[in-house]
Amino acid sequence: MRCFARWHKDSESGANFRDQTILQFGDSWELRASFVLLNPGSALPLSEIDQTGFLRSKALPFFIEPAGGETYVKFSIDRLMNDVIKLFAAKHSGGTIKLYNLFNLKNQNSGEAIEQFSANQAYPKMFATDQEIKFCGAPVIIASGGKAFKNARTERELARYISLADASRLYKIAGAGKKSFSIVKAVPDEQGLVDSYHPSYTFKYGNSTSLGELGA
Repeated sequence: MRCFARWHKDSESGANFRDQTILQFGDSWELRASFVLLNPGSALPLSEIDQTGFLRSKALPFFIEPAGGETYVKFSIDRLMNDVIKLFAAKHSGGTIKLYNLFNLKNQNSGEAIEQFSANQAYPKMFATDQEIKFCGAPVIIASGGKAFKNARTERELARYISLADASRLYKIAGAGKKSFSIVKAVPDEQGLVDSYHPSYTFKYGNSTSLGELGA
């Protein structure tokens, strides 16, 4: 298992931003799915060694070139990442999973993250541009959770990600029974939104999560 991403620390506020997160396992680099989450969690850079050239050499269709002196570096794999990789490793011997976030401010406490986000929306690294969102025809799994609806801007970001996905490849994490959750096809509501569970809940507290319709 490996994780690569871009990382930026704001020198004035000390706020950290992670985006373009790539999870890779096994020998394959084929894109298995993209997740749309709320914001980055606890994973941190393992070193400052520039991995941009290595990733560029893979000719990944979803690779976004860094700009303004940014680089890709290796990251630790937090619990959520580990659970997501294990979920897909049950079906695939290898591949990549791309993680997107409604906002890029790192804070594993989602309640605090929403508060910090609300006060600091103007940071230039806070959001991905449309050009930086490349789903490449792979399944897109909405998994941003209920807190995405606590702020008008995060709702708009969620609607934007959904609008950029192929409707026939749109999924979400949904309840499937007592303490059981599954990935199922998603249909946006009249506002272009999809309500979903966040995997930080569905993989914990004795819950189980399956590939569901993606595993068929």
